[in-house]
Amino acid sequence: MANPEHLKILKQGVKAWNEWRKVNPHFKPDLRGANLIETGFAGIAMANLSGADLREAWGHGHFALEVDFSNADLRKAFFQDCKFFSANFKNANLSESTFSGCEFPNANFEFCNLTRACLYMSTLGANFYGADLCEADLRCCLLIHAKFKNANINGALLWGTSRDFWKIEGVRCDYVYWDGPGKQRCPKERYFEPGEFERLYAALPTIEYIFENGMSPLDPLIMDRVVQAIREKKPEFDIKIDSINARGLAPSIKFTVQHEEYKEPALEEVRKGYEERISCLEAEKDRLYNLLGQAIDKAGDVRLITGSIVAMDNATINIEQHIDYAVELQRAIAGEPEKSKSFAKIAKKTALDVIGEAIKDVAKGQVKEAAKQIIELGKELGPIIVKTAAYGFFKNML
Repeated sequence: MANPEHLKILKQGVKAWNEWRKVNPHFKPDLRGANLIETGFAGIAMANLSGADLREAWGHGHFALEVDFSNADLRKAFFQDCKFFSANFKNANLSESTFSGCEFPNANFEFCNLTRACLYMSTLGANFYGADLCEADLRCCLLIHAKFKNANINGALLWGTSRDFWKIEGVRCDYVYWDGPGKQRCPKERYFEPGEFERLYAALPTIEYIFENGMSPLDPLIMDRVVQAIREKKPEFDIKIDSINARGLAPSIKFTVQHEEYKEPALEEVRKGYEERISCLEAEKDRLYNLLGQAIDKAGDVRLITGSIVAMDNATINIEQHIDYAVELQRAIAGEPEKSKSFAKIAKKTALDVIGEAIKDVAKGQVKEAAKQIIELGKELGPIIVKTAAYGFFKNML
């Protein structure tokens, strides 16, 4: 059970709590099993919980900015739908803890113990340097821009993870699990050689379909449908359109797949699916060109459109990815309290409206306009969005 005196001080607010920690540096806060909702933990910023005993503590819907959990004991703690922006978990013990639906943008997990932890979460830009993630359940985690340098991910469950731009230099890994239930070890009957996991998964494997007779405006649309069909038939491939190159003598579409061994069978599925569809559409080609022409005239400068990829100005734009990043910014703003200093220059509702308009611009393919809005908004809001990986993504576009 938590120490009642410690809970009482925490309920007085961050200022009182941090002052108490400063005056009593040798005290180890005892918050075991605490219901952090009752402590007023929701909405705190920069609280000093370093070295605290938070075993089996739990909370729901919290928003915490730059909270210091370094060296804290969070074994078997349970958090759901919480946001830990720029939190510091360095050297913390999170073994067997559960973080369901939580977000950890730019959080620091250096040398953290995450053994057998369940992390159904978003870790955009999080730092796992030297962390122990042995047998950690990372299924469906958003690991975009996350850094795992020198981390131990042996036996981790990685099914359904988004790993664009993740950094895995020097990871220690004998085997992992890529299947949903976590029962099919990879590799099956051996261990990864030193450096092999990094070599195989530092970037997602790609395949390329080349249109030998040239690419028509219909082809990207057809390929989008082909990909959807393959994802339903072979979900383990996790195939996605990566880029469209409509120029030169060998126009092509590139795709990403989950593993190196899926490249050949996935490419065969693409060939088969495309040829079947193009054969069926041959008789309707003229009518479809007409319809597509009308859509393009209305869309202005957009030339090739699929469900999530737009080709414009000699570049390809992943609309879905841009929208995901914009939504991350929207969530960051929504999670900030109304009375926060972040809204000193601009009202929370206005800020959310700006992001809403930016999302609409992205959906139209007007990504640079959206990026400009977001960068200007960052000047008004400051760290709440400027420190996020999503903001950096849009900033790099200009």
